[in-house]
Amino acid sequence: MPLIPIHDIEDERIAVYRDLLSAKASRRCGLFIAEGRLLVDRLVASSFPTHSILVDERRLSLLDEQPHDRLVYVTPAKMIEEIIGFNFHRGVLACGHRQPQPELREVLRNVSDSATVLVCVGIQDPTNLGSILRSAAAFGVDAVLLGSQCSDPLSRRVLRVSMGATLKLPLVESEHVAADLERLHEEFQFERIATVLDDAEVLDETHRADRLAILIGNEAHGLPDEISQACERRVTIPMQMGTDSLNAAVASGIMLHHFLRVAPRTRS
Repeated sequence: MPLIPIHDIEDERIAVYRDLLSAKASRRCGLFIAEGRLLVDRLVASSFPTHSILVDERRLSLLDEQPHDRLVYVTPAKMIEEIIGFNFHRGVLACGHRQPQPELREVLRNVSDSATVLVCVGIQDPTNLGSILRSAAAFGVDAVLLGSQCSDPLSRRVLRVSMGATLKLPLVESEHVAADLERLHEEFQFERIATVLDDAEVLDETHRADRLAILIGNEAHGLPDEISQACERRVTIPMQMGTDSLNAAVASGIMLHHFLRVAPRTRS
């Protein structure tokens, strides 16, 4: 594990860490940032190649179990905060290389006859998307389809909130989500369920098909009508005390728990 001392925050070798707050910059250069020991460990253990690690010299012990072929930049105390521009107490960051986005067919060709795909349409808040991906991983979703208006799944906040689930889940970022939803049904035989607020089946009473796609919409506006109407089924979560809606991340957790842990299979 070569240790490379850094004493100048303008050192070009750590430029990617200085651009940490710019999501567009990280996408353009094909890199992303993981914060803290847990996420650094999960990045190193994942299929994403590790570009480098940046560590406060006082926290070198955090790297005791890291592989020995990583570039490790070591900074004096407090320099990490100067480099990235905000208070940071986790002591270590890592930079990973983004990978080419897989196509829907590539992700689904190996799923079983019983599979679940989570479809996120317009989830723009990174915290919500991170929570949704964490739940998807916890409940064993086979793949996640992200519409083009969703937050960057490899942004630092999504990674942090998801606890690294983004590094494990098969993700497809779709430029044409309506067309891919049609393919899910016609080509791959997934039944599509739209999560909506009214005029729908009550969640508690629903069965599930063997192949199921669960759709979650935008935090403020939900699913576009043309997408929800195209689905085979529309399902609503019953609520009391005048509650008119739930946070998108909470709603997705409830839907996933029901369809992957509780719901009986649709009778033939």
